Amino acid sequence: MIGLCCFFANANEVQLQVVTEEWVPYNFTNAKGEIDGRATHKVREILADANISYEIRSYPWARSMKLAKTKKNTMIYSIYRTPEREPSFLWACPLLQPVKEYLFKLKTRKDIQLNSLDDAKKHLISVVRGSVSNEFLIKNGFENGKNIDITADPSSSPRKLLAGYTDLIMTTEYTAFESMKKLGVSFDQIEIALEVTNTNNNRACLAFSPSSDMELVEQVRAALARHNLRSIGP
Repeated sequence: MIGLCCFFANANEVQLQVVTEEWVPYNFTNAKGEIDGRATHKVREILADANISYEIRSYPWARSMKLAKTKKNTMIYSIYRTPEREPSFLWACPLLQPVKEYLFKLKTRKDIQLNSLDDAKKHLISVVRGSVSNEFLIKNGFENGKNIDITADPSSSPRKLLAGYTDLIMTTEYTAFESMKKLGVSFDQIEIALEVTNTNNNRACLAFSPSSDMELVEQVRAALARHNLRSIGP
């Protein structure tokens, strides 16, 4: 079921379509079917401050990216700002501070010993199609279908790892912990094989379709700047 969270009096009055993906704990659909998470809470506060009516929907990452690239007055979060993505969007940064990512393996896989990213090329890594992890691996010489297993559903990566279908997953420590918890599996069954810190040395941002109204974009940029200033304090 597609998660939905609205902030508007009438559907005809919606100024901004907001799209995201399932990425615990930052943006995800909770048990009530509502879009929740740390980043979502901040997005809500920013849009309320900007006095912008909106609608949030959660889709697979590739679909959210396509909508944010092609549909007028559409915003996506949480999205890393990379050189490859730079020309495809209008940006508002930062939404989140840098988040460390790791390659995780089953603790029982003593045969997997990684001292560098190149060592991981001998193994199959599960990542979400079109994600920053997918882009990062390809940029570093990995290939979809060879040593990258592509999925549209983030929850399938930990399941594939546990089943032995893939050798590694690339994600944050918190997300890995929550994924194991959701599957009813002890976090002790997996371990970090390699730290992949600051894959692009970027923070997660908000991004708008290039055809979006600049006045709307500037309203959000200003509200984000005010929010970040308040967070930093004097």
